[in-house]
Amino acid sequence: MPVKLFIPQETLDSWLSAERVNLEGEMLQLPGAGVVLRLVPGCYFTSVQAGSDETFKLLGKVKAKAAVSALGAEMYMNSVILGETAYEVEVGFVAKPAGSAGPDAAVVAAVASL
Repeated sequence: MPVKLFIPQETLDSWLSAERVNLEGEMLQLPGAGVVLRLVPGCYFTSVQAGSDETFKLLGKVKAKAAVSALGAEMYMNSVILGETAYEVEVGFVAKPAGSAGPDAAVVAAVASL
């Protein structure tokens, strides 16, 4: 299975401001590394604000926004409500190599070098 990375919105914004990456639509290019990543909106579940995580076990996981919606959850800014549970999330993107981006280790190393 190809590597999947979570890139927080804040991190992506800083890379773009520093001109370390190029973004065209949903494609993130890492110049010089030969790596192109496809970005899908998503979130990282950081904490439970109310209720219990026993049913869904999302704490510490990354989910694409479409997968969160498919669970029947409501997402607003840094919060997700699913059933009786309220989560705090970090908003960002799930990134997957596009095309033949090379071995997983090379993709992770390219992103880590930013």
